[in-house]
Amino acid sequence: MSSSNEVQITYIEETVYGETPGAGNFKQARFTSDGLNAAPETSESAQIRTDRLSSGQVLTGLTVGGDLPIEFAKAQDIDDMLEAAMMNPWVVSAPVVEDIDVNTTAGTITRGANDWTVDVSVGDVIKLSGFVDPLNNVEVMVTSINNALVIEYVGPNTMVTEVGSGTSFQVNDKVEIGTTKKSFSFEKKFNDLTDKGLIYQGMYVDGFNLNATYGEIANGSFSYVGANYLTADQASELITDGRTIDPAPTSTSFNGSIDMSFLATSAGASFSGVDFCIQSIDITLANNSTAQNCVGKIGADNYSLGTAAVNITLSAYLSDEAWQFLDKKLSQESFTIGFTLKNGSGSYSFFLPAVQVAFDDPSSGGQNTDIVLDMSGVSKVGANGEKSLYIYKSF
Repeated sequence: MSSSNEVQITYIEETVYGETPGAGNFKQARFTSDGLNAAPETSESAQIRTDRLSSGQVLTGLTVGGDLPIEFAKAQDIDDMLEAAMMNPWVVSAPVVEDIDVNTTAGTITRGANDWTVDVSVGDVIKLSGFVDPLNNVEVMVTSINNALVIEYVGPNTMVTEVGSGTSFQVNDKVEIGTTKKSFSFEKKFNDLTDKGLIYQGMYVDGFNLNATYGEIANGSFSYVGANYLTADQASELITDGRTIDPAPTSTSFNGSIDMSFLATSAGASFSGVDFCIQSIDITLANNSTAQNCVGKIGADNYSLGTAAVNITLSAYLSDEAWQFLDKKLSQESFTIGFTLKNGSGSYSFFLPAVQVAFDDPSSGGQNTDIVLDMSGVSKVGANGEKSLYIYKSF
C-alpha cells in the first residue's frame, strides 16, 4: 500500500521545450499535497454494429498539468517557480556604498550624494546595511522619492533615527511580469514502490496563489500546464536515474500572524504604513495560457500566453481608518499595496501599484461579531506603465 508521505517530487529546468536535459542536478519541490495529473480526453465510438455492442472509446487528447499546494517559505524551489510564473528572470542589483541617514519621525532616508531616482523606484524593497544600531540593518520599501537625496519609506517599527557612516543599500532581487517562458520536467516518484514514478514534461507555471491570514501559516499553490506524460516502471525509465538530487529546502514557513514585517497602502492621502487592522490578504496571478494542439500529437505542442491577471482579496476590520476604502469602490480609483513576509530564513515582498476593489457595504452579522470589509479586485497596469505586480526576495 502506497503512503502519501512517500511521494517525492523533483524538477529540472528544460533547455529544449518538452525535453528533459541530459545533465544537471534535480531539485526537490516542497508541497503540502499533490495535484499533478495527466487527464485523458476520450470519445466513444459511434460506429453502428449489428450485434448492438459498443465499439468502446478512444483517446482523443491529453491534458497535462495541475496544482502543487505549498506553504510559503524563502526557498530555492519557490524562487524558481515565482520566476517562472512571472515569465521573467530575477534582476540582481549591486550594493551602493554611501552615507545614508534614517529619520524615523519623518519616515525618510537621506543620502549625502548621487541620485535616488537613478537607483530605486517607488515600491522597491531595499536592504540597509552598515548602521551602528542593528535595528536599522533591515529591509524597507520605498514609498516616495521626494528628490535626488530624500526618499520616504515604510519598514519595521523598531527602526531608530540614526546618522549613518560607512553604510550601504541594495535593492532586493526583483522580478516583474514579462513574456520569457521557462519550462520544467517534473518527476513524481513513489518511494515505497519499486522504482515507479510519473513524468511530466514541458511544464510551465501558469500562475500562483499566496494567502497570508492571521493565525495561519502563509500558504498557496503553483499551477502548471504541460505537454508530455510518461510512466516509469523501472529505474532506467526514471528521469532522475543516475542523477544528483539536491536536498529539499529546510527553511521555516512564514507565519501569517507575526512574519508580515510591514504592510503599506496609498488608500489614504499617501503611500504609507497601514493604520488599520488587516485580517488577511490573498494574491493570485493567472497567466491564462492556452494550449496549441496539433494533429499527430496527443498532448499540447506548446502554449500561448494570455493576459497576466492579478487578483487580490483583502479583509480589514471596519474602523475610521479603513472607511477610506468606501469611496474607492464607487470611483474605482486605484491605490497601491505593498507588504513583506520575513523570518529568519529570508523574505519575499510584493508590490501592486494600481489596485481596484469592490465589496459589499459593511453590515452587522449578529451579536458579538466584528464588522469586516471583505474586498476583492484586480491589480492593473499603472498610470505610468508600471507592471501590475512586482516581487522581491532577500539575497
